[in-house]
Amino acid sequence: MKRLYLSDTVAGEISAYIAKEQLAPGARLPSLGEWMERLEVGRSTLREGLKKLQAEGIIEVVNGKGIFVSEQRTFQLLASLGIHDARAHLLEMLEVRQALEAQAILLAVRHAEETAFEAMAGHLDDYRRARAREDFLAVSEADAAFHLAIYQACGNRVLVGLIQMMHDELYLSWDSPDDRHEVFDASFAHHEDLLEAMRRRDEQAALAAFDSLVGATRKSVEAMVS
Repeated sequence: MKRLYLSDTVAGEISAYIAKEQLAPGARLPSLGEWMERLEVGRSTLREGLKKLQAEGIIEVVNGKGIFVSEQRTFQLLASLGIHDARAHLLEMLEVRQALEAQAILLAVRHAEETAFEAMAGHLDDYRRARAREDFLAVSEADAAFHLAIYQACGNRVLVGLIQMMHDELYLSWDSPDDRHEVFDASFAHHEDLLEAMRRRDEQAALAAFDSLVGATRKSVEAMVS
């Protein structure tokens, strides 16, 4: 078993903070001093944790300026591994998303408070309004916020940290308005079914709705021209 160091905990806490606050790339994080006080750790431990996050492409530490959410996209790492076809890339990321989010959904059904479901409903309202005006960038952002809210409601900081690392690629990496239109039109009703099932605390119905959502998304991606 891999030994967990205090610096790993530090990295996890900072990653969870980024996810909870929904910080965009380029956003500035609290200072070193603030993190030392918040996490009750020394400077060397904090720096080790920051190094881990830098190595993962989550943050950037700029001397004399501060700590920032990284502008680097996960696709840059994947491209270095030889994944160049956009459709294949999206399908592989969808498989990762399905594995992670199914577990998050089960945990959220069991542990989330009603306020968490209200937040998800708010994101779906944003989704619906953006869809009606055909603002598919806003639709994409509302969709991403809805799914991130599920992770935040599940109560597992490791899952939150993982999704934050891959957030843009899993939820925002559609190349054109036409792609967004097809994907989000096909899956919208399943989002509503998913939220309704979660609110009823019905695990099987929630997973079935999520499977339908992923299936609709997969069909839209498969229909894209490579």
